[in-house]
Order: sequence, then structure tokens, then C-alpha cells
Amino acid sequence: MAQVAKIKYWFLCLVPFVMCTYAYWAGYAIIGYLLCWLLEGDLKRKVTAITGNKFVWLFISFFVLHIIGMLYTSNASGGWFIIQVKLSLLLFPILLSAEGSMEISKQKPLIYSFIAGCVANSIVCLIYAIWLFFARDIIQFQYMQFSILMHPSYFSMYIDLAMLFTFYLFTNENIMLNKAERGLLIASVLFLEFMLVLLQSKMGMIISAILLVVLLVRAVKKYSYKTSGLLFVIMTAIYFLTFHFVIGQRSRVAGAVNSMVNKPINAASVESTQARSIVWKAAIEVIELHPFIGVGTGSADTVLVKQYLNDGYTGVAKEHLNTHDQYLQTTVILGVIGLLSLLACFIFPFFTCINNKRFIYGAFLLIVAANFLVESMLETQSGTIFYGFFNSLLMFNFVI
Repeated sequence: MAQVAKIKYWFLCLVPFVMCTYAYWAGYAIIGYLLCWLLEGDLKRKVTAITGNKFVWLFISFFVLHIIGMLYTSNASGGWFIIQVKLSLLLFPILLSAEGSMEISKQKPLIYSFIAGCVANSIVCLIYAIWLFFARDIIQFQYMQFSILMHPSYFSMYIDLAMLFTFYLFTNENIMLNKAERGLLIASVLFLEFMLVLLQSKMGMIISAILLVVLLVRAVKKYSYKTSGLLFVIMTAIYFLTFHFVIGQRSRVAGAVNSMVNKPINAASVESTQARSIVWKAAIEVIELHPFIGVGTGSADTVLVKQYLNDGYTGVAKEHLNTHDQYLQTTVILGVIGLLSLLACFIFPFFTCINNKRFIYGAFLLIVAANFLVESMLETQSGTIFYGFFNSLLMFNFVI
């Protein structure tokens, strides 16, 4: 059984790396972990640990509501696809809650795996963009054309968490890092900060800027002003120099400001800032028609597209855009009941973080909650695996 437990752990370590590189392959690592979890035995203790944890019930209740939403959906095939995408929200709370608190020696490989996955993703994107530039004379160094393995908003969220984990490794007194580890971590986080600017996710850049300031303040309490300040200056310089010299006037931020200030809403527009205002308006109109239980799991796309067309917005209808806001998306699907369940998954754990001084988990919740404002992240595997995995890991295993 010791050998099974070891294999199970390495399957678990594989999950964060694969989710960063190609989320659809993460399912194989999850299946491997699940099989080892079952073969390991000790099921009676595990079931007791699972059923006795109130946060397990809280987290899986959101998934259960989607199952209930299948009872009144008008699109059963689409609904079952959504259920499949959201399986991580059921599996990880159950599986990881049975593991208990994890030793720091087991935390480090999981964190390293995640950071390595972010770096590997970045290298692939950068190599491809450089190849396009020299081989085809195509400039493709920002946003969706640059981030070829996942949507840039998701990748930016991953990078923000990687920065947070790096801070944890450097500031935890119980974690010993040798010189090589420190050098690699610093190089990785600086490289990822450079990548974050190229990704041009507006929310990712805002969160990153806030996170840098917060982490600097906390780092000053641990280290000298000189050391913390130097790292902050370097990261800030990378941030702004990349923005100015590499991105320049092609910035999506500049484009968004120009769109809001100088242009009326175009019915055929799919520009991200205008598109969000269109889909948010349509989503609210749908919610007003189905306020309590929503339209059902799988029906959101059909209902939203119909509303877009009724409002005369042909561009977003053609693209079948979702609400680009997880709170609105959930309310469209499950009504106010679903929204309250989703909010509870943030509010109650966040109060636990405050009461128990768990800074890393609290910061993670705020990062995800902020990103949910501008993306329907739980409608894709890149979002559900990320949130399901790290939310459960930080609640039940890392306890930080």
C-alpha cells in the first residue's frame, strides 16, 4: 500500500503541471489519482473524514445544483457536457478532504509542478511567436494570438497564483530553499511577470499590480527593506518596460479605453469591452425572466443567443458568447439559488482565512473571485480544474 500511496501522490503532482500546459490531459492524471485513492484502501476512515467536513458539503453543493438543473433544462445534451466539465468541483473536495493536512515536504513538489507548468506554457507561446515573426513576418506577441495553449485570462490567473506560491516558499520559516532553488524561483517569477504583460489580460494585470504591492508590504516584515525593495523595483521595471517597448500603442488597455470613450456600442462588435457590456445587459434581462431557478443546466447558450438577437446584437450572437461573468452565468443557469451557493463557496472559506490567519488561501479566493467578475471561468475545464483543485488543496491540505 505504501507503493500505491507514492504513485497516488505523483499523480497528484502531475495535475497542476498538466492543467497549465493542456487542461484536457489533466483528466488522465485525475483518473490515475482516483484509482490509486481507491486501491489504497482505508475507505472507512476516508468516508468519515469526507462526510464530517462541512466545507466538503459546501463545495459539492454547487455541483449538485447543476445536477438538479438537468431536471428542467431544454438542452439535455448540452447539460451533460456542462456536468462533465464541472466534475472537478465534485471530485477534488471529496478526494482531497480525505487526505488531511499535508507536510511541507509534500507541498513543495506540488508548487514546483505548478510553477514549472506555467513556465513551460510560457516557453511554448514565446517560441511559437518568435518562429512566426522570423519565418512568416507575423507579429503575434500579445493576447489570444500569443497564448496558444489556453485563454490569456486563465493563464494570467495561473501566473498570479504562481507569484503567490513563490512568495509563500520564500517567506515560510519552515521551508528551506537552497541557492539553486532560490535562483530558479526568482528567475521563474520574473519571467512569468514578463509573460503576464504580453498576455494583456486587463484583470490579470490589475490583480498582478495589486498583488505586487501587497506582497511587498508583507515581505518587508520578513526581510530587509533593501532586499524586498530591490525585487519590487525589478519586477515593476519588467512590467512597465515590457508594456512600453513590446506592447506600446497595440495595448488592449489602450484599445479598451478608446472603445469606451470614443465609440458608441456597435451591434456587430465582439471587442471585449463592448461585448461584455452587451452580454451583461442581455444576461440581466434573462435573469429577470427566470430569477429563482434559472434556465437549467445546458440551456444558457440557447437562451442568451436568443436574447442577443432580440436586442439586435448580431456580433455576440454569432460568436455564441457566454456572459463573461461567472456570477451572472451561474444566475442565468441556476437562478438566485445558484448564485447564493457560489457566493457561499467564497464567503465562508474567506472568513475561515481571516479567523485562522491563512493569507495564501485568502489571497487565492480574492484572485479567483475578481477573475469571475470578467470571465465565466467555471464553464471550461481550464477554470474548473484550476478552481476545484487549488480551492480544495488550500482548504484541506496546505492549510496556509
